[in-house]
Amino acid sequence: MARLLFTALASSLWFGLILLAIVAIGEQSTVGEAAQGQIAVGIDADPAGNSATSLGSIDPCMSVTSGQTFDVDLFLRDVTDLSGWQAMLIYDGSIVNIVSKETELLLAANDGSNLVDLSPDPLPDGDGVYTVAVADLGESPGEDGSGILARLTLQAVGPGATALDLTGTLLADSAGQPIGDTNGDQLFDGPISGAQIWVDQPCPSGPLPTLTPPAATPLAPGASPTAAETLTPGPEALPTDGEEDDGFPWPIASGAAVGAALVAVLLGFVCWRLLRRTG
Repeated sequence: MARLLFTALASSLWFGLILLAIVAIGEQSTVGEAAQGQIAVGIDADPAGNSATSLGSIDPCMSVTSGQTFDVDLFLRDVTDLSGWQAMLIYDGSIVNIVSKETELLLAANDGSNLVDLSPDPLPDGDGVYTVAVADLGESPGEDGSGILARLTLQAVGPGATALDLTGTLLADSAGQPIGDTNGDQLFDGPISGAQIWVDQPCPSGPLPTLTPPAATPLAPGASPTAAETLTPGPEALPTDGEEDDGFPWPIASGAAVGAALVAVLLGFVCWRLLRRTG
């Protein structure tokens, strides 16, 4: 009987050590996977030649007529392990409005993707600020390479010209960690390029003038989440330590390891009592 209990004790200890090793290896690999190379984000005023996972020439300006609907692309270059993103588009709502969007593009390229739209702003949008936020909660690995984050359909509502600028850009990897953040604010700090839309007049033939969209009407406090809040891990946000891109539940494994250690201690106590009685 004592030998049987001793064997159970040894097995429990070994099981606990294996689980602890798995958890440690998983957490180390997560840190290593978060490293990113040089990437860039921007707006292509003419989507011709672009696809979900490839980019054609990037056009900084598009000329349209009043009432016309047209598309612009939010693009991303040379990313590694992308699993979620957010960006705020700043524009002049008296010149263009945002009518619709498509986000099942680069982030949905891998098999097993399960995209969740976390965008807080309804469409159509004409207030001068539009936030797009998307996360992949599927079992597929994060996306690599270049392609289109979102294709936005705009409508020209008045003559003139407007800049299309991006701010509050956040990219997240499959571990829920920010990509391209160098100052610790969770936002992407790499190069971001904008575009211009000219309505009822051609794009300038020379260098584009500097256009600044008017300030949008401030939102009520708490009406729209910040970039850091939108992709914060939660019930409908990016998986973090609870479920990495490989689908392994690390907190459950940690709990099991702790449980195994407690079982080992209990069995050790039982063995000690039995050995005292038989001795």
